[in-house]
Amino acid sequence: MKRCPQCNRVETDESLKFCRADGVTLVHDSSSIGSEAGTAQLISESDPSELHTSILPHKTDANRETPRTTALPASQPTSATKSQRRKSALVVAVFVFALFAGVAAIVLNSYLSRRRAAAAAIESIAVLPFENRSGSSDTDYLSDGLADSLIYRLSQLPNLKVSPTSSVMRYKGKETDVARIANELQVDAVMSGRLMQRGDDLSISVQLIDSRNNKLVWAEQYERKMSDLLATQREIALSIAQKLELKLSGGESIGITKHYTDSNEAYQFYLKGRFYWNKRTGENLKKAIEQFQQAANKDSNFALAYAGLADCYSLLDEYAGVPSSETLPKAKAAASRALQIDDSLAEAHTSVAYVNFNSWQFDEAEKEYKRAIELNPNYANAHHWYDETNGGEIVGGTTRPLKPGDVVLVPEGVPHWFGIDGGKLVMLTLHMPRPVPASAH
Repeated sequence: MKRCPQCNRVETDESLKFCRADGVTLVHDSSSIGSEAGTAQLISESDPSELHTSILPHKTDANRETPRTTALPASQPTSATKSQRRKSALVVAVFVFALFAGVAAIVLNSYLSRRRAAAAAIESIAVLPFENRSGSSDTDYLSDGLADSLIYRLSQLPNLKVSPTSSVMRYKGKETDVARIANELQVDAVMSGRLMQRGDDLSISVQLIDSRNNKLVWAEQYERKMSDLLATQREIALSIAQKLELKLSGGESIGITKHYTDSNEAYQFYLKGRFYWNKRTGENLKKAIEQFQQAANKDSNFALAYAGLADCYSLLDEYAGVPSSETLPKAKAAASRALQIDDSLAEAHTSVAYVNFNSWQFDEAEKEYKRAIELNPNYANAHHWYDETNGGEIVGGTTRPLKPGDVVLVPEGVPHWFGIDGGKLVMLTLHMPRPVPASAH
């Protein structure tokens, strides 16, 4: 039998070496049971024959020498355990680092992608007159007119700046130096094309070049019939918008693919009218009137044809010397008809505004100009003519400062200069005081 010299706990299991209560080394002490001083003997009353059970007192003899108590050392981790712990900690650290590095890489890549996309986005474009490969100047109206139509459609997109026809016509027939043209017109990209007509067959090739890196953005070849010309220019305009990844709203998408006429003959007459209109001489304005009238005859609901008629009649007194008493009523009738057909047409509102201005209805003219600019902020004619309503003062882009390379046609006899405003080339025109009606005297 063994007991604990510390707490006097008795252990009968001889295999035990340490006290289960306090870990002290057990000692053999079976001989003292029953004879040690202070030991109480309990006798069971129920069974006289039962063996005497001795219970050791909690106190021991102070004079008795007890074995030295030995405390068990705390369990120490082995080298293998330490190595395993280090490996686990290292794995966790590597995982956490990789997780953070992955998240940081994703965030950085997303940021850089947005920056590259923003830097690479094309926000301005110039559409050059198409090169006529037909071998006859009689088809110049097609090459010039197709480019003019594309300019018109693309200019209706508020998130894309398009150089007006008056700015790009000076590059007609010249070698296409994309970098120089882009620099002069201050655009991101330049579109050029070639057109060839053989009988009823029409071949059109188009390319769009990013002038900032001289890279080809898009190119396409169209083999069409002359009867498909109207649909083809809509198709080209929409392809450009899609290639530039322009986010078009419903209204903007309708604007770029809008059917102004379903008559291909009327459309070709209209292109001829625009061709002569852009030459801005008295004789050519008369030719333009003939073509616009033919277009209106082919399609009585062709609003652009009536707007063209109104603009030509409005300028005949300045360029051809025809009395305004003869031309102004015709201009007013054509402008009103255009607005009646399509009141969402910026050209129609501009035509009405110009007629009102020449009729001394200045408040009405200003209202129509503002409406036209609201409908199409890129319509250069509306900006130019609206500037002319600011009579008796020098104006320099009161509605939109002109860009270097812009060409704005000013009637002969009206003095004009070019100046620099904030580092930009601006045309300054001295407008004469507004005419005073005879009834005012």
